[in-house]
Amino acid sequence: MDTPASPAAIQKGIWDGRIPLEIVLAPSESRSYDKTDAYLISYPRVSYLPSLLPKLRAFFSPYLIEPGSRHHDGWFAFEGVPLKWHYPVGLLFDLYAGADPATKTGFGSDVSQENGSPFPWRLTVHFSDWPVEDLVRLDENGMVMNDAFINSVKEADFLRNGTAKGIMSLSKEDSSGLWKAVENAYFSHSATSPVAAIPQRAYSHLFTAAT
Repeated sequence: MDTPASPAAIQKGIWDGRIPLEIVLAPSESRSYDKTDAYLISYPRVSYLPSLLPKLRAFFSPYLIEPGSRHHDGWFAFEGVPLKWHYPVGLLFDLYAGADPATKTGFGSDVSQENGSPFPWRLTVHFSDWPVEDLVRLDENGMVMNDAFINSVKEADFLRNGTAKGIMSLSKEDSSGLWKAVENAYFSHSATSPVAAIPQRAYSHLFTAAT
């Protein structure tokens, strides 16, 4: 008989889940006649795609037709569909890639491309022609993304408990630590953790919003 996993083990398993991504520059924005190299990364399911934009902007900068574009001008598409940047990448993958996470291997495992597997998930990054009708614009300092995340956690808190006081009572430092933990996929209750000072009740609500 299997022993039920502890809540801490389940939480850690969620945080350890990763998806292999293959990100290419939109051909219409590339100066290269040949296909540019793809950016490959194993990315946490709980993280958000815009956190990759500074690295992607630097990686593709030699090929950009518009060298003056900024990292926060970047947006992602899958098969021509703009991806909602305020959804965690794991949720986006489940919605668009047609994979059933329950049939895959354990948390934290990258699935190979055998038997028709959708891995790696192939995305296209753009740095121009922002789809204004589909996506809210990002800002240089990441505050729009930060605020969207905190609001989603407030909503999750309210749906779960009938009140959002657990999240709304967090200090600015704790709110920032919570976002940084998600952005960096850093799960720990140790004294050195950026979320160590966050009340456990509030911290636990993160899993409702981010999974």
